[in-house]
Amino acid sequence: MEELVSLCKRRGFIFQTNEIYGGLQGSFDYGPLGVELKNNL
Repeated sequence: MEELVSLCKRRGFIFQTNEIYGGLQGSFDYGPLGVELKNNL
């Protein structure tokens, strides 16, 4: 699972919320590619 999360972070599908806003750890926000994927599903 860690490898999948790492790949998605490197490719811009998701970002950890605490890296962006300095808040809750363990939460994720969609990156630009993640939003496109979500909208096309």
